Amino acid sequence: MEIEVKGHSGCSVNIVREGKKLIIVKGTNDPKYVSRLEKQALKQKEVSKIEYQFVRIPHIYSIEKSSSSLLIKMEYIYSKNYIEHFEAAGFEQVEYFINAMKLFLEKEISFSPTQTISRLIIEKKFEDVKQKINSNPLLKNDSIINSILFQSNNIFKNLPKEIFLPVGRCHGDLTFSNILFNGNNCYLIDFLDSFIESPIMDMVKLRQDSAYRWSTLMYNGTYDETRLKIVSQKIDKELTAYFSDYDWYKSYYKPFQIMNFLRILQYAKEIKIIDYLKTILIELLKNTTYEFNNTCSCR
Repeated sequence: MEIEVKGHSGCSVNIVREGKKLIIVKGTNDPKYVSRLEKQALKQKEVSKIEYQFVRIPHIYSIEKSSSSLLIKMEYIYSKNYIEHFEAAGFEQVEYFINAMKLFLEKEISFSPTQTISRLIIEKKFEDVKQKINSNPLLKNDSIINSILFQSNNIFKNLPKEIFLPVGRCHGDLTFSNILFNGNNCYLIDFLDSFIESPIMDMVKLRQDSAYRWSTLMYNGTYDETRLKIVSQKIDKELTAYFSDYDWYKSYYKPFQIMNFLRILQYAKEIKIIDYLKTILIELLKNTTYEFNNTCSCR
């Protein structure tokens, strides 16, 4: 038996029966993507060895690599996606999810000592993203996009020369769409390498959905929009209060969230997606000053 699963990464994803069990087979035949997909698989394989409370990581069974292709076999999880889960979830289950994310992030932070990060790393990343945006035919002559890039440049250039952040471990793409639900257990999938391996990246990605409901744009099914909005707002309110206990989050959430949405924008191919991203970025930039308070404290 083989069932193809729709994904957004450009990889093939299939559910295959091997013996008495189902497995996920994910692969690519694009030589340019092999190295990055291998890094993602190795990252998930390493993290799956760690015990998290209320959070599980599907096991990687094998990684088969050639010069032009990569094939990953991993554990199949009987589960619901986040929309199916939240539509049926009661108050206690939503609280359970919030606590699971808090505990997961606390574990990440415990593996991530506070370090000094050079502003140049962020500036270099921005220059790369800006180049890709200016190479996108749908974006390069857009006056609003040009204004967003100009303002973003000012934000990044006015960061402190040395930024204090916890560095060591993060999922890298911790959106709701990369979380599966089986009962009260959350399964995290599709780990991603990041230009800075910091828990703040996962805080940014969670709020990409809890605050801005980004993943709903990728969902083709029907759902109760009002209910999901209420659930998302509750999750965002509680997670933001928790994140704000950390000084480095309060200082640097906005610039990292701006960078996050710029990185999404560079690959945008639909006008409705571009317009949505413009709205988010304008909102973020409107309330972001060019002055930042640096801190080396952990909380």
